[in-house]
This record gives sequence, structure tokens and C-alpha cells, in this order.
Amino acid sequence: MRLSQVELVFVAAGGALGALVGLAVQSSWLAGMAASFPPFVIVLLGLAVIEIVGGFATGRPPGQLVAMPARLAAFALGLGVLVLITGKLA
Repeated sequence: MRLSQVELVFVAAGGALGALVGLAVQSSWLAGMAASFPPFVIVLLGLAVIEIVGGFATGRPPGQLVAMPARLAAFALGLGVLVLITGKLA
């Protein structure tokens, strides 16, 4: 399956979000929040917010903006970058 340009941007945003969360965890910016939510949950919630904002910006329903394979790829890339930076998942 070929990914559209919007889906490729979403996958790249997932990787960037994983890097941002990983750097925030490493620098202890999320010390209080990391006790309540593991960092991978923050990546997942961030991807949901990106999809909702992107859906409203393009005028399409958020559920139709990105296909499920692109969602899985974005989450997997975000988790991979998070694990590379922090060395752990939770």
C-alpha cells in the first residue's frame, strides 16, 4: 500500500513527536507527568491531537484523514525513536 503525502507527513510527525517526548523525558521536563502516564502514552495522545487538528485544518473528519496503516507506522516510528533516545519504553 502506498501512503499519500498527508500520511507521510503524519508518519514523520510521529517520529518527531517521539523525539520530543524522549528529549523531554531525558531532561526531566515530564517528571511529574511521567509518573502518571508512561511516555509512550504521551506519544499516542500527541498523535491523536495531531490527527484531530489536521482534520479540522483540512475540513475532513479526523477519522478519514489518515488510514490505519499510517497510524500504526507513525506510532511504531514514534516508539522507536523514543526507545532510542531514552533506552526504555516506560
